Amino acid sequence: MSVSVLPADELAAHYLAAQATPGVGPARLRAITDAYGGMAGVVSGVPPAPERVDARSSHLAHVVLASLPASLPRARREIAEARAAGLRVACWEDAGYPPALLEDERGAPPVLFVAGEIPAQVMLPSQQLASCALVGTRKASQPALALARDLARSAARHGLVVVSGLALGIDSAAHEGALEVPAGSGATMAVLGGGHGRLHPAGNRGLVERILRHGGAVLSEWPPAVNPQPHHFLRRNRLIACLARVVGVVEAGVPSGALNTASHAAELGRTVLAVPGRPQDVRNRGALELLREGATPLIDASDLLHHFGLSSAETPRAELRERGVAAPGAAGVSGVPGGSADLANAAVANLADAFRGGEATVDQLGLATGLPASELLASLALLELEGRVAATGGGRYRWRG
Repeated sequence: MSVSVLPADELAAHYLAAQATPGVGPARLRAITDAYGGMAGVVSGVPPAPERVDARSSHLAHVVLASLPASLPRARREIAEARAAGLRVACWEDAGYPPALLEDERGAPPVLFVAGEIPAQVMLPSQQLASCALVGTRKASQPALALARDLARSAARHGLVVVSGLALGIDSAAHEGALEVPAGSGATMAVLGGGHGRLHPAGNRGLVERILRHGGAVLSEWPPAVNPQPHHFLRRNRLIACLARVVGVVEAGVPSGALNTASHAAELGRTVLAVPGRPQDVRNRGALELLREGATPLIDASDLLHHFGLSSAETPRAELRERGVAAPGAAGVSGVPGGSADLANAAVANLADAFRGGEATVDQLGLATGLPASELLASLALLELEGRVAATGGGRYRWRG
């Protein structure tokens, strides 16, 4: 998709206005803008390569163009309201739009409204995401709530971002568990089913404020004043699945939003985990169905961390920092690199030494370099893009030089 020449806020407003056209959702709008070289091409009515535009795309583009005058005033107000509320507005073309979400041509919304900063662990292609989703029923049992907190706490301590939907029950417990870890290691991110100004449930406003203070993010595809609707949550569930490499269902009935999230995760090629439970307990019948269909059992944090090349048996990097202990060979890289040029030469050499010419897991590399898992995973992703590191499966990496 080419970069539009429309100013940023005008681009976002045009996307919102286009989505107000009956029959035009994210997938169709993506197809239209791809065919026309971006929203600017749709507005001009002239595709860069007419021979590549089929009759359906041409028809829909003209329908969208005809609807814009009536829809743009409201869309412009919605963008202005978002800016006034301190929200960041990210479109498909923006560098701040999550790459893994952009990969989903069917469900990626053209505009995101973001409070806080999306953690670096989530601003990566899908195969490199250092994030997990933990979801489940609102009416959860006490053991399930405790497990959700434990899983999220362990994930965050190892530098992972915990993604969930801010609902009562399992979702809230997952966010809470991640917040028990000092900021600077992992974080948590919430995806809403309505606008930021119509928070649901309203009682979780304090939790939202804590997520933001902790360095996490709260995002929605809906403008601030949009009330949550039942069908919104189905789209929210897809975003949750898309923003995580692993999706864990802690406790879920049949049917449920958690099962919907797991279904999207399977379609998107994500790993689906499910917590076993008593067959007689209807609150977890959905998770048992997932296990029957081939989901991986989620019994404790080791089952989750394994998919990231991490081990719960090792001391997390965050805990080492709390104790004031540096692992041997610690490198001087602070913060998450924004590009390969930001990686200090000493840190690269340190990683090369840690591989010792062969393969290694993230845990092994972390112990050898002393880097926090969040920084290490981001560094590995950048080096992989450079071709200096290769992922070999099972959370293992190989140094290529």
